[in-house]
Amino acid sequence: MFSWIPIHAEATRAMLAFDEPQKALLTTLREMEHQGLKVIKLEDQNPEGSWQPLEQIDPFTFLATFNRDLTDNNRRANWQFLRKRWSLQSEVPQDFSGIPTVNSQASWFFDYSFKRKENDIEVLWQMASQVMTKPISKIDEELFERCCQVRWVGIGKLTIGLYWINPESILPCDKKTIAYGEKHGVRARPREYRSYLEWLREMDKALGSDFPKVSHNAHLLAVTPGYAKKDDLGADVERAGAKRPTTQIGELKQAGDESYWWLNANPQQWSFENLRVGGRQTYTSRNKNGNKRQKYKYFQDVKPGDIIVGYVTSPQREIVGICRITRGLHDSKEEGERIEFEKIEQLERPVSYKALEGLPGLETCEPLSIHQGSIFKLRTAEYEVIRSLIDKTNPVPPKLPPAYTKEMAMREFFLSESQFDDALEALQVKKNLVLQGPPGVGKTYVAKRLAMALIGTNDPQRIEMIQFHQSYSYEDFIQGFRPTVKRTFELKNGIFHQFCRRAQRDERKNKTYVFIIDEINRGNLSKIFGELMMLIEPDKRGPSFSIPLAYDSDPDNKFYIPANVHIIGTMNTADRSLAMVDYALRRRFRFITLRPEFSSSKFRQFLAKRGAAPTLVEKVVDRMAALNEKIAGDTKNLGSGYQIGHSYFCPENGIEPDETWFRRVVDFEIVPLLQEYWLDDEQKVQEQREALLA
Repeated sequence: MFSWIPIHAEATRAMLAFDEPQKALLTTLREMEHQGLKVIKLEDQNPEGSWQPLEQIDPFTFLATFNRDLTDNNRRANWQFLRKRWSLQSEVPQDFSGIPTVNSQASWFFDYSFKRKENDIEVLWQMASQVMTKPISKIDEELFERCCQVRWVGIGKLTIGLYWINPESILPCDKKTIAYGEKHGVRARPREYRSYLEWLREMDKALGSDFPKVSHNAHLLAVTPGYAKKDDLGADVERAGAKRPTTQIGELKQAGDESYWWLNANPQQWSFENLRVGGRQTYTSRNKNGNKRQKYKYFQDVKPGDIIVGYVTSPQREIVGICRITRGLHDSKEEGERIEFEKIEQLERPVSYKALEGLPGLETCEPLSIHQGSIFKLRTAEYEVIRSLIDKTNPVPPKLPPAYTKEMAMREFFLSESQFDDALEALQVKKNLVLQGPPGVGKTYVAKRLAMALIGTNDPQRIEMIQFHQSYSYEDFIQGFRPTVKRTFELKNGIFHQFCRRAQRDERKNKTYVFIIDEINRGNLSKIFGELMMLIEPDKRGPSFSIPLAYDSDPDNKFYIPANVHIIGTMNTADRSLAMVDYALRRRFRFITLRPEFSSSKFRQFLAKRGAAPTLVEKVVDRMAALNEKIAGDTKNLGSGYQIGHSYFCPENGIEPDETWFRRVVDFEIVPLLQEYWLDDEQKVQEQREALLA
């Protein structure tokens, strides 16, 4: 019991002895992360919202790596690494009884770099140094108060950190311990340094000075049904080898351990993904007919602190979040018998049911082998397999992409502001837009920046781009059967289906998503869109228009396109190998034509900034304008849809536009295009080449 105390004290002494302690701690944590161990977040955020390597740390945040929401096996693995890395003499803890943990989502004892005060980290180091050598009554009161004022600390979290370092002198004033004291007549409430000392004296008088034992029993009071007196349970548990009274605490492990569960949520009734982090939900132990649910005993066994894997059933069939039990089975007069839990983690990238099937260690996992029921028991090893897949799928907190505005977009291309406004308005109202035009007018370039301007940022999770071709199919786009390595076929969702599922998770947050289809008229549109031809209409969006998909045998697995999805297509008007765009699709899109912008002042300025001589700029503008006039005038074979765009003459990658550059563009890019245009008139091609290069 309490085998964690020696190694905590030794690790703290080692931290304080380093010449450059912050550098040493961060180096150690990154080595642990490289080894695949579970550590705190090691990326900081700057004022622009971008993520950068963490450069400062305090001793309490370092110890939080070992004392947060992890399995005991993961905590021991962390200590095993540190013991070897720092040559510690203390043994790896065999138990974590009586040691409070911090939430994995709030492990830091400080704020992001652009929000924290200049000395926040320094005062935490000073406090750790003092509490190692002094009793709590002798430490600097002003320093204690300053630490409590650090954002994300407070007196409860600070005393938890101090207790990790010196459990003989400090008692954490977390909610469990305060409630335990109140049950034994302690009336003082710790709010600042002096009231904390008064509370500590009353706790000592009522419960004794063995603070690890007090903390341990406080935890048992919080998680054990029927626990009333300090000796009812605590005395039995603290004796070495004593048997636990299973009639009261069932399968309760050493304090600090959790049990693990899997809970199904039907999205037709409520969904884990719609529950915000910090939000609470209840789940009844009886069905609507009043009968006990399958595995009713599991409802009786869950206890506060247990972890729930939140799974959304058909049609999503994926793990979307992690929750923690806040109340065990209890009776509500209004709602009946139920359990209560709080969401503690939202997965940015959910884990599908199919991804779990066949994983080593999950062969007999209840939710994968028993297909009926609502709550399932997970063994610790099974939870760790699932948790590892969650962490692999969601490796690090996504970096916040930089903001992107219309003004930024207008600086990057040559079309007029009014035309760009028309395109934005079309997307907002019609939700579907096609940018059409001849080759080289920047359709794809404009489409990407139009998407970024619409959502206000360059977020790769919310902007997807594909290109249609003649072989593209419904199975690629929506859903279809695909061969597996086992030489069988399984139903897989296509790229647009997956994109819409991401957007559905953010639908209530009003986050805009944009799907770009390059060369939209190259595909067989009726075949690719299938029954979704109706759903892309702006007034047919949302769950009320859900329809079953062609390949799905379950009629309950319906699909819809959310209202926050916008579609941008690009279409080359000079590609005569393509049939006309499907009229049904044309009715559902607005079309905006992009034209060559050689006459734009922005284009002239662009070439001049790249180093082009004024005479060369005029040559490009005048001669390409003359060529495009010839192409537009050939209404029998060509027309304005075949004019040549300005992007052919936009040098990148440090290329300086000079006469040689101009000649190469003409000979190797423009002339081959003209040869395709005037396939049977080589003389006309040569005349236009000579006119360009004269």
